[in-house]
Amino acid sequence: MKILFLLFFCFISIGSDAVVMRHDIPPENYVVEKTPEYLIDMPHEGHGVLINSQWILTVAHTIFYDYVGKSLIIGSKNYEIESVHIHPDYSEPDKNLLKGDLAPLMRFFKSRSDIALIKLTSPVSGIEPINVYTGKSEEGKKITVYGKGATGNGVTGEYPDTKSLRVMSHFQNVVESAEGNWLAFKFDEPANALSLEGMHGSGDSGGASVIFEDSIPFLVGLSSWQLGHGDISTFRGGLYGTIAYQVRVSSYCDWILGVLDS
Repeated sequence: MKILFLLFFCFISIGSDAVVMRHDIPPENYVVEKTPEYLIDMPHEGHGVLINSQWILTVAHTIFYDYVGKSLIIGSKNYEIESVHIHPDYSEPDKNLLKGDLAPLMRFFKSRSDIALIKLTSPVSGIEPINVYTGKSEEGKKITVYGKGATGNGVTGEYPDTKSLRVMSHFQNVVESAEGNWLAFKFDEPANALSLEGMHGSGDSGGASVIFEDSIPFLVGLSSWQLGHGDISTFRGGLYGTIAYQVRVSSYCDWILGVLDS
């Protein structure tokens, strides 16, 4: 069973725009007019990011089954998957962690390496891969995050049923901490928020978190999970004050290069 941020529980479907957004901003402001070509839809759900003409980076929990031989649409063309490389420190939670108090599950999420690489059988043509950020100064930077997952707002939280709408949207936030393998940010209420403040939701996993330096995009993170408290049965993602965690790509540069060179 795959866990997408936390949690796939049943809520009613609302709205027509992806990502979790401010309640006081028109939803259409979050919709992306032109999706960056380096963003890729995974076969089941979630996203990957083209970082090399033949390689896609994603979070490991978007690998729902054997993707070898499956195809991905990149640009207007189909590309076949040759191999999938999941980080050796990734594992899935025991079913006992999926009930009761959330604290053990949160510790589990933070302890694992939720990252994977996908190799294509042939290079992608006509599309520029995104640069991978290799520095260590992510803290305090404004990030732009993309996703086609569930929508909602900071008052109501997210509605996971809406992820089937598959509308590419984006939001912005500021990295509050960059420690170890994770970047973290908080979904602030409007008084303290950016104009497009937001949060990733179910179905956004693997979505690119991007910074711009001299108008050039750099991949700094991959959407992964939200921090929850209390009992898992009452948790609702995407509320104001929720902290989100993203895979800190710079921490995995050596692993990424090692796989690409293997």
